[in-house]
Parts: sequence; structure tokens; C-alpha cells
Amino acid sequence: MIVKARDRQISFLFQDDDPFLEIGCRILEQEQVEQMLPYARKQQNGKEKLTFYAEHNNVVLLMDMISSLEENTVIDIICETIYLNKKIEENGFLKKECIWYKYDNIYFDSENNHVRVAILPISGELRYADGINWYGHFEETMTNIASYLSKDKAEQLGKLVYMLKIGRIAEEEVLAEIEHWGCGMSETLSVRLVPQQDTILKLLYSGKEGRLEFVVNDEDFLIGRNAELAEGAIPAGISKAVSRKHCLITKMNNKYFVQDLKSVNHTLLNGIMIPPYELMELENNDILSVADIEFRVTEISYDRKPA
Repeated sequence: MIVKARDRQISFLFQDDDPFLEIGCRILEQEQVEQMLPYARKQQNGKEKLTFYAEHNNVVLLMDMISSLEENTVIDIICETIYLNKKIEENGFLKKECIWYKYDNIYFDSENNHVRVAILPISGELRYADGINWYGHFEETMTNIASYLSKDKAEQLGKLVYMLKIGRIAEEEVLAEIEHWGCGMSETLSVRLVPQQDTILKLLYSGKEGRLEFVVNDEDFLIGRNAELAEGAIPAGISKAVSRKHCLITKMNNKYFVQDLKSVNHTLLNGIMIPPYELMELENNDILSVADIEFRVTEISYDRKPA
């Protein structure tokens, strides 16, 4: 497939016949996706060509005007983009991978406050000329958009997108986590996805050297032997094998994940060593080993107070 972007339009010239193209076109026509750029079809040298175009002056490249938007509008754009992934797959035929997510080809409709993208009516994954896969472009786009948020929110979004990429979290959970930031969402996201219960973790160690109990209910909880840095400080009298910054527990959408911070003596979950910086979900009754200290993990659920 040959892709060309110029003069407020993106053209896709298919090199091979796609037997499902007609079906995909009909599905997109029925779906009437607000975020999709309109397109025209024609034959060029016997091959199928789709040209997506910005039809009105109020539809402009996102990269040219995002710096002028308020933070809440930027968050709406992020939510709408993530929601679009879910919406495209609801028909059971199209895949989110058919959304063209190159950052410099994404538009914004300033009149209706919608992102506008090319969505190809194909059943498989798009191939990018630069060799980066679909998730690579999606992640890059989210990073570029998030650069216009506060540092804390940008970092949190980076974690969420990574979890989405590796299949540890669903779009609904990402949207629910973003909603905790306390700002409005697009009208597209009229259904609120906030869970009704919250969860805290208790980590308990009891051995001949002593007893430790940590309560985890924040977004980030550091475990290590540096008492100034770590909320979960492990005294040298209990263990000298724990690194200064050993592992980090992160809360995302009412779930807890642990990652090893390249510690000397490693972090294990139920006897399996966690590779450095890889996120692993913590569940009730897990055994979390921080060097030679074994914590029993207990989940405690409680009703969330109304806002």
C-alpha cells in the first residue's frame, strides 16, 4: 500500500486486491463514525485508491493547533482516541489496527471538538512504510498529545498506554482511570465507567527478624531500604538484601501492579522473577518476594464514597 499525505488529504493506494473491502465500506457507512474523515474511492491503474480529506476549514491538523487548547480539551482528545479503538471493533469485523494513527496525519474539528482520522475499511492491520507497527504509532501519538498535559498526567497516561499495549488492561479501564483526573470527557463518552468499589492492598511479612505491614492505597508505593524515598521502607535489621529502590507498586483503575526497579536481588511474584520494569498484576493471596522478604498480599474492598 502506498500512502501520500498532502493538501489536507491522505491517499492510500492498495497494491493487492482486498476481497473484504466492499464489506468494510458498507460497515463504515452504517456506523457513521464521527471521528472518521470522509473519503472518496476511485481506480488508479487498475488499483483501488481511497482518499481521505479535511472537508471544512474548521478541520485542521491537530499538531498545528493543539498548543492553543486547554488541558481539559486535550484530555477529551485522548479519551476520544482511546474510545475510538473500542468503538471500531464493536462491529466484529473491523479492527482498531485499521485506524491510521500517524500523529502528523490526525486532524481536529474545532467546531465539533472531535479528532478526525482516516479509518480504512479493511479487516487486517495496516502496514506502515517506516516499519513501526500499529501500536508503535498509537503510543507515539498518545505521547505527543500527552506532552501538552501536566507532567504527572503525562506519566500516568504513558503507563496506561503501555498496559493497553501489552494487554494487561482494557480500553474501558483506561478511560475510567483517566476520569479520576477530575475533568469532563467528550460527549462521546456519555456512559461513565467508574467502578463502585475501591480496593487497598495490605502487604504482611512476619519472620524471626521482625514483622512488617504496609498498606498500599496510593497510585505509587515504593519499597526499598531508603527510608527517605520509600513509603515501604525495609530496615537493615530485617534485611540487608533489599535495594535502596527495590520495586514499585502502581495503582491503575483499582488494580495494583508491581515492577522491579532493576534491583540487585530481584523481585518475585509467586516464585516467578519479574523482569526489570515489567508490570505484573498483584492479586489477593499472592506472595510478593522483595529480595529475601516474602510478603503475603491481601486485597481489601470497600464502597467508594460518592463524589
